[in-house]
Amino acid sequence: MTLREEQEKVQKAMNAALSGLREDPFLARRVLANAKGEKPVKKKLSFSIATAVVLIVLSISVALAAGLRLFGELSGTYAGDPRLTALEQIAIPVGLEWTTEDGITVQIEQAYYEGSRVFISYRVSGNWNATVVHEGTPDIVNFDDVEENFIAAENMMSDISERNAALQQMDGSQPIWLECRDANLHDGLFLADGTYLDIIGGDGIVQEDGSWIGWKECEIPEERIADTLEFKAVLYRVSSVLYQKGTTYATSYEQGESTDLPFTLTRNKNFISLSGTSSGENWRAEASLQMGQIDLRGSILVTCPESWIKYWNSWDDVSAEDGMIMDWYLYRGDELINDCGVEAIWCNEENQLVFEMVCPRMGSVEGLTLVPVYADETKDPEHAIPLT
Repeated sequence: MTLREEQEKVQKAMNAALSGLREDPFLARRVLANAKGEKPVKKKLSFSIATAVVLIVLSISVALAAGLRLFGELSGTYAGDPRLTALEQIAIPVGLEWTTEDGITVQIEQAYYEGSRVFISYRVSGNWNATVVHEGTPDIVNFDDVEENFIAAENMMSDISERNAALQQMDGSQPIWLECRDANLHDGLFLADGTYLDIIGGDGIVQEDGSWIGWKECEIPEERIADTLEFKAVLYRVSSVLYQKGTTYATSYEQGESTDLPFTLTRNKNFISLSGTSSGENWRAEASLQMGQIDLRGSILVTCPESWIKYWNSWDDVSAEDGMIMDWYLYRGDELINDCGVEAIWCNEENQLVFEMVCPRMGSVEGLTLVPVYADETKDPEHAIPLT
């Protein structure tokens, strides 16, 4: 697709995702349809999708039979990540559990602190969600959000079966409102003094028994890194009302209390540092990466023409130059190791681009190179960055 199409897709997906999170953390299934600019439609489960579902169920069953912990279980689901297999092997089995007075149980099963990041796997069960369906109109004067020409039954889904069944009743045929209550872990983690640790990876999934299992990867500010740190996850609670009358959809929210869940971890400091440089006709690149026990992570700083910066900064229809670097592929000799390692591109200065990379950990770092990929998708091994 063109840059414009790519930008529009990302922007629409972000709008939909943020909207879904604002309304309900489990109602974020409008992203794909919105990203394509299409009206969401309901489709029958195809044979291929059904087969995939069966394979996921089987993989979870195998995980349970093999005695895997949550990182291992999650690696075989749509909430997985290639690095979870390594985390299953290296993470500390902390085995912490809390049960609140309102009947919510949170378990932090595994945790790992490496470099500037902390990982956890967790389970939330018990009284963590509820949905009550009411006919008529709720006793609310001012809603927090009102959306016209929006039918919840046509546009919203939930991973919680009870919530999803209730949403399907909100088809506009009669006034209906839902009284919802939800509790789960805050997106990010925190230090003991309240310093927020931004989430940079993670996902979760509702289990057949009604519990929620998930994992998080959060980043620690450089100035707060220490050999041992006291962390805390925060259990939030929110009550909401979802109201459908005709084609008008309205929502109201009330934040509840939160509960701190503390734990302490010691940092892994064993890394292999890799670096290298390369240059082309009008650019120069410097790579700096580190490989710990989980992944190979770092950045490539590219000093480049101002036109490249304009391209990445502009939402206008600016054409990419043929010689503009758009990506970097990881090779070992002639063997392609990873072609999707670049996860972010941003402008550092007027003439500098930063490509951030994350790749799964590998057994050997010998002979690795980063090959530039240009706008016309040409790969240029002659100007690759040798990593030493």
